[in-house]
Amino acid sequence: GNLLKPLRVVFEGEPAIDEGGVRKEFFQLLCEALFDANFGMFAWNAEARTFWFSTASYEAEAEFFLVGLVIGLAIHNGVILDLHFPPLLYRRLMNEPVVFDDLREVQPDLHRGLCALRQFEGDVESTFMADHTIVTNSFGHSVVHELVPDGANVPVTNENREEYLRLYVDYLLVSGVRVQFDAFQRGFLKLCDGPAFSFLTALELEELTCGTPVLDFKALQSATKYDGYTPESQVVQWFWEVVFAFELEEKKALLFFATGCDRAPVGGLGKLKFVIQRAGDDSMNLPHAHTCFNLLSIPEYGSRGKLRDRLTIAIHNSQGFGLQ
Repeated sequence: GNLLKPLRVVFEGEPAIDEGGVRKEFFQLLCEALFDANFGMFAWNAEARTFWFSTASYEAEAEFFLVGLVIGLAIHNGVILDLHFPPLLYRRLMNEPVVFDDLREVQPDLHRGLCALRQFEGDVESTFMADHTIVTNSFGHSVVHELVPDGANVPVTNENREEYLRLYVDYLLVSGVRVQFDAFQRGFLKLCDGPAFSFLTALELEELTCGTPVLDFKALQSATKYDGYTPESQVVQWFWEVVFAFELEEKKALLFFATGCDRAPVGGLGKLKFVIQRAGDDSMNLPHAHTCFNLLSIPEYGSRGKLRDRLTIAIHNSQGFGLQ
């Protein structure tokens, strides 16, 4: 019952009014800890840039239940998370069936290799010399899993390769992580399940959890409010010129600095209540943000170059919620 109440967060030693921004940082820091490689709960694939459940995890079901619960709690409190799960996760949460090509989202290199086996026109058995086992790495040790009874002695042939591929993908995405995923799903659904949930698509669920990765800063400019400035103010015009010239990673860093999240809410950046506030006359002070209010305070800098310099330093050196 208490989980359904609105969450209020206070960081010890950091006075902040929790209008949403403090909650955002709390969940972000919590997720960073939960997805730490030292825990071994999730495996990171650098090419796909996604996490998936580790088949070698020794964590108890309760830990995966907790991760699911935390993500569900964030959704319940309207907090968008910077998660790096593949779209497959959201399809699985909606109980959609897993297919061979889903592996591309989790291990694209392995998917390419298995595609080569699938499409090979010669003799599979003598060329690939594969059997019905999977070798996974468990904290530096190789562990062999048999896909069928006595799988080490069952060669992969032209005749049985489709079944081999089905079993292989099922192990990595379903059966080999069943305990972990089922606990995660129970935690997630503890707060998110209900009549409305069944009407969502997997893509809508992903956007509800992570926001949309499409960042339309023109839409943000149109929706921005000003305090002490106007859209015609020279500093404001310089600000948008600098922002539009940023690379994507810098735009995401700015968004994270000002709002506590580097993705757009559902509906896009035009739905974000963003405020740019005047922070005094020209000075060497850095811009500062009140993420609780999606508010960015900028001194009235004397040049575009100075604004770009001060803003760049600020967005790459920020974490915390002290109200300045």
